[in-house]
Amino acid sequence: MNMYSTEAAQADSHPLHAAVDTVRTSLQHLIKLIDDGAHTDLGALSLVETLQQWETLRNTLPVVDRALIQHGTEQGHPNVLSERSMVGVLKNGLRISTGEAVRRVKAAEQLADRTSMLGEPLPPIREHLAQAQRDGAVTPEQVSLIDQTLRKVGHCDPESITAGEVMLIEQASRLGYQDLTVFAARLAEAIDPDGILPCDDAAQRERRFLRVRHRKDGCWAGEFILTGTAGQKLAALLDPLTTPQPTTVQPDHADGSRSKKGKRVIEDKRSVGQRQHDALETLLDALLRGQEVPASGGTPATVLVHISWEEFLREFGIGSYADGTPASADTVRDLADQADIAWCVKTPKGAVLNLYRSRRIASTAQTLALYARDSGCTFPGCDVAPQWCERHHVIAWQDGGNTNIGNLTLVCAFHHHQFAKRGWQCQINSDGLPVWIPPRWIDPQQRPILNHRITINNWHPQDPLDLNPATEPEPPPDPGAEGPPG
Repeated sequence: MNMYSTEAAQADSHPLHAAVDTVRTSLQHLIKLIDDGAHTDLGALSLVETLQQWETLRNTLPVVDRALIQHGTEQGHPNVLSERSMVGVLKNGLRISTGEAVRRVKAAEQLADRTSMLGEPLPPIREHLAQAQRDGAVTPEQVSLIDQTLRKVGHCDPESITAGEVMLIEQASRLGYQDLTVFAARLAEAIDPDGILPCDDAAQRERRFLRVRHRKDGCWAGEFILTGTAGQKLAALLDPLTTPQPTTVQPDHADGSRSKKGKRVIEDKRSVGQRQHDALETLLDALLRGQEVPASGGTPATVLVHISWEEFLREFGIGSYADGTPASADTVRDLADQADIAWCVKTPKGAVLNLYRSRRIASTAQTLALYARDSGCTFPGCDVAPQWCERHHVIAWQDGGNTNIGNLTLVCAFHHHQFAKRGWQCQINSDGLPVWIPPRWIDPQQRPILNHRITINNWHPQDPLDLNPATEPEPPPDPGAEGPPG
């Protein structure tokens, strides 16, 4: 039962209550259509279109929340209900978590229309973001990310903050959440070049800890908070060891002998947590034996950082790890003091200079160059990290394609084995970057698509961000001009 009883509601229903009842009736009708199978004749594109329409509608729902919450705050309703704030009202009245209640109240503070002390109407603090939410163009998750980013630079020039708000809204409609997170971090650093990240680094150092204890049952338990650099190092070591490992066995005959035929594969049934535990134990064994750690994706376990040379040399700059997590220039320099550095020279648009190695399998240097250029799977919309990708020959090896950077790209295992079956093609465009040509049933004009991650990783705040470059792919070079692959 709700903490605040509504059984004594007035007999005359408020217009808002009637409107909510109308929405409920329409929703019940929609659910009835789904229950009756109205969705079962949707094709792939129609299915996505329906989901997009529904998501747009879902994105507009917080407009109601923010107006009601702001009204309750301004009218002092929490005091009437014996609560300290609207957070308590939402938590007890809607039975939601404290974190969710805080998120909604913060959103209302920034996005709801306001009233001055004199009773005059005022626009929302985040006026552009509020309109985007009203249009259904941003999700609540994106709203929270954008608002948090702008709060970090709230002490800066208001015009710069407003310009940043507009840019974030524009990219929210194009980018996945992870890519938008990277873009937001770089934009915040551009607005406040004195360095948001170094402060975050210091805060991480303050919060770091590791606690382990020996339990009575013989197991060990614990908890930890790692700094960004320590976490990246641990992930780089664990990742190559956490892949599921199916085993192939030979079934026994009735007499106990082994069959030479009929091998069968037993699936790796370990959970993700169990695989990570076993990976950590393998690393400990290797450390105690003085062995080298295992390789990842054909290269030694590596912490990969993207940063321009200019930003590397600056006192305040920003780069990113392979998974998109921001890293300050100071952090990158600290890592460089402790490790070997593989330098990769790229063109302003992000293309890597060819190494022109004629090998069937990409060398370690080539693989690192692909990591630097592609940052992961290059198939449109895919965000699989580079350590989990395979190296794809744009012109197949058996068709004369060379093993050089200009003929290679990173693709995750799923897209590597599925893209051709679904009518996609991969080419290297005139900028030396991998683009994907969709089948005609997706885009009749078959315009090339460049993964947004590549554009973002090579974007500088002072430059315009074009996530839909019009660069057409050049015809692939004649592989015979360089001689047959060796």
